[in-house]
Amino acid sequence: MATLSLCMIVRDEAWILEECLAAARPQVDQLVVVDTGSVDGSREIAAAHADRLLDFSWCDDFAAARNHGLDAATGDWILVLDADERIAPADYPRLREAMADDTVDGYYLPQHNYGDDQTAWGWRPVGEHRALARGYSGYTINPILRLFRRKDGICYQGRIHEIVDGTIAEGRRSELPVPLHHYCHANSERPRRARGERYQAMLERELAGDADGRLYGIAAAGAMHSKGDYRRAKDYFLRAAALGYEPQRCLEGAAEACYRDGDFGAAGDLYQRLYRDGYRTASLCLNLANLAVRRGDRSGALGLLRECLALGGLGPAVNDVIERNIKHLEGA
Repeated sequence: MATLSLCMIVRDEAWILEECLAAARPQVDQLVVVDTGSVDGSREIAAAHADRLLDFSWCDDFAAARNHGLDAATGDWILVLDADERIAPADYPRLREAMADDTVDGYYLPQHNYGDDQTAWGWRPVGEHRALARGYSGYTINPILRLFRRKDGICYQGRIHEIVDGTIAEGRRSELPVPLHHYCHANSERPRRARGERYQAMLERELAGDADGRLYGIAAAGAMHSKGDYRRAKDYFLRAAALGYEPQRCLEGAAEACYRDGDFGAAGDLYQRLYRDGYRTASLCLNLANLAVRRGDRSGALGLLRECLALGGLGPAVNDVIERNIKHLEGA
């Protein structure tokens, strides 16, 4: 049977690290932890669980830190987790089964990012995952390649928002429906805004080089959500789309940035372009409906609000408001 190494990088994660390592330790054959300069006791916690505990002098390069851990792994396959992520114990056997497939070198896992912002793109209620939601009302999904074969040439690339995807042939990648539960908002004491701004500064430096569309897309999201710089977000989203990175999703991001910036004309043009091309999301229909109301098109707004709900809406609280607005427009 193929063996599995869990590789992690940590820094000042004492608030959640013990729980993470204790949960994962019985499920893997080797646990490798790379500490990048903790001062809160994380290193001591890791020492109690890890087979290999390594130190790494931080150099603003996440890929280098990840690869330092990969070099110490001995398993046939590698699983990568962050301290605020979990895989349910019942799902580990599915990882083991997937590792037996000789035609695959890497699997994308659906990362469930828990939160309560029902207007977030792709937000969905917790449903069957309620027991693992830690009180959050829903989550968004981000497919991320975190289970891969330990093999020469497979390694992380990118100083920030690092990925292994580019070192695994496209035909050797697959998807595995094992949720990666991510509690990205769980630590109320962590200065998320400051950390987001630090990451954004690193991204800006990367964009000065030969950046790809993916990094422009990530930088666009950071500019919009972390810094509230909607004009820069729009430019980055458009650049990402032009470079072929999830073009329709990035065009929707550019439209939302314009909408938040109050540039309703540009937002409407982009939304209408996507709508005419057959692209649909609940958030697109909702914002188009709001724009229709602004120009007095109540009939158009009504149809778009109904379409928004038909696509699943944006969470219970937002859906309640939509339903009230539908009744209002029907009676107008």
